[in-house]
This record gives sequence, structure tokens and C-alpha cells, in this order.
Amino acid sequence: MPLLEINQIRHISASVRLDESTAAQVDQYAAFIHASADDVVDKALNYVFSKDPRLSGLSEDASGQAGCFYIARP
Repeated sequence: MPLLEINQIRHISASVRLDESTAAQVDQYAAFIHASADDVVDKALNYVFSKDPRLSGLSEDASGQAGCFYIARP
């Protein structure tokens, strides 16, 4: 059995628009915890999604719905 367990995560690039004050808070929080702004946004979204019980039954493929976040895959 290996001593280390490596979890490989596949990252994608996405472009989002934030209010200026929100972007500033993300930068400040990232500096505070010595992380990247990308990590802060990723972990914050994962936290919100994990706490909302309405999301438990949704499909990963939400194509065709209004307000959908489209991800361009290479």
C-alpha cells in the first residue's frame, strides 16, 4: 500500500464577472490565507453547493436551461 494518496484534479479555465467590491474581497481573503484567488473562489463555491439541499438532485448536465454556466472543454 502506498504511503501517499495523490488525488488528481482536472482543472478548467472559466471567466466570470464579479462586482469590484467582491473581487477585492476575494483578493484580500486570498492574501489572508496565503492562497490564490482561484482557490478561494473554487472552495467558496464548493462550500455553498455542499450546504444547499436543493442541489442534491440536480444533474451535472444543465444544458438548455436559462442562466446556465457553459464550460468550454478543450
